[in-house]
Amino acid sequence: MIINMMKQNKVHFKRIYGASSTIANTVRFNSRQVTNDDVFVCVKGTNHDGHAYIEDALAQGASVVIGTDEDLLKRYYLEHEDRTFLAVEDARLAMAQMAVLLSDNVWEKLTTVGVTGTNGKTTVAAYVHSLLNQLQLKTTSIGTCGIITSKEKIDFFKSTPTTPESADLHALFQKLEADGEKAVVMEATSIALDQKRTAAMTFDVAIHTNLTPEHLEFHETMENYKRAKLKLFQQTKRAIVNLDDKGMAQEILNSYQGDLLTYSLNPKSKADVIAQQIRTDVHGTNFELVIHGKVYAAKAPIFGQYNVANLLSAICTAIQLGYGMGAIVEVLKTIESPEGRFEVLEFGGRKIILDYAHTPVALDQLLTAVHTIPHKRIIATVMGVGIRDHSKMPEMAKAVEGRADEIVVSVDHPGYEDPKDVIKKVCEGFSNKGEHISTAETRAEAVRLALELSSKGDIVLITGGQINGAQLVKGEAIPHSDHAIIQDYFTNATSEIMQSTFS
Repeated sequence: MIINMMKQNKVHFKRIYGASSTIANTVRFNSRQVTNDDVFVCVKGTNHDGHAYIEDALAQGASVVIGTDEDLLKRYYLEHEDRTFLAVEDARLAMAQMAVLLSDNVWEKLTTVGVTGTNGKTTVAAYVHSLLNQLQLKTTSIGTCGIITSKEKIDFFKSTPTTPESADLHALFQKLEADGEKAVVMEATSIALDQKRTAAMTFDVAIHTNLTPEHLEFHETMENYKRAKLKLFQQTKRAIVNLDDKGMAQEILNSYQGDLLTYSLNPKSKADVIAQQIRTDVHGTNFELVIHGKVYAAKAPIFGQYNVANLLSAICTAIQLGYGMGAIVEVLKTIESPEGRFEVLEFGGRKIILDYAHTPVALDQLLTAVHTIPHKRIIATVMGVGIRDHSKMPEMAKAVEGRADEIVVSVDHPGYEDPKDVIKKVCEGFSNKGEHISTAETRAEAVRLALELSSKGDIVLITGGQINGAQLVKGEAIPHSDHAIIQDYFTNATSEIMQSTFS
């Protein structure tokens, strides 16, 4: 499309070098992806500075270059007077603004729901996705589990594991809107919010689940972490807040001036939406749903009180979007959970539960829920995450100690860390390093070992999980599937039994 930088009011810039009116197609921040008449934004990352790739972007045909180094941009303009160079204060903000401009504000044509919180983002996004689709609003979810439309999971390149960079996000919005999707629910991580990936747009609904220590390797302090998450509530029309959260709920209540709903598992909390009389059986959970004093009988195929809380946030979303309680309660019976979030598989007389729990709080909540399910023994894995804050690793061990009959310690996404060092760090948290604690240096080995330690009637709890179907090792995404490992293990076990029977 043709844009005139002097006449538009979306992309804020300090100075322009070159023609103010030019052709601009797509926003890129990777010079290798630039094609003719694209906009290249010089983003400064942890390991690379986009300004170093301006020459490459120009050679690829970039019509516009955006950056913060004004002297450098001016020098390039003197060599390429047929291109446009924009000097800006904040390259990431400018990238989001340009992505909105070139997508013709497509986000406004979609109902948008943003989910933030330390734990529960993926599950909440899945519940919102399932609930809204069953209420006949064609909805796509974007997050750790990938991109799942109202019809199917689609293959769309994501530059980050959870929340896409703004350039990719608005290109995705264009595709979804063109394909007939009406709404999007997306995980909005603290890092994404801090990096302005969701800037230059306003969400219809923002959800806060909880706040506990996480991502301190990036944010450094809890105050920085909290400040990043609060940004979501500065760009939303309506808010939903977990009143039971002590980490950040009160700050939102104190500062947010718009339409707000609260939810709670505490009948005395005075929240707008409350779950009480919670009862779990092998099929799921029954509870009373109390909304502004009116009681509804509810049932959902979910496990764990924390997942009831996650479901309440989805119910609040539907209420905020104008749906009636009769329709909402009816579809709760068939709500769908995300892959790898309290996902129960049954093989060889065992229940195998896959859950992404990768923080001490999440692991504690998960084990509480698992213990409500009848079992002989519990075999649990506990994973140190090499690419995350190492200080929480011993706390993971403390969360599981004494609550499983066998514990397998391993590592998720070692990155550039030595797996042995990660495992050692986790094991520092055990007060009793007894014979029921085993170790494995890869996730694949840990899954197999946990299965080998199990027998009929046991629950095998596989925690943590791959990002986008892979383990991150030394900068490489190594394909990994817990499901495939489990399937292969029991297929081989059955084969060995058959061979021994007929030999």
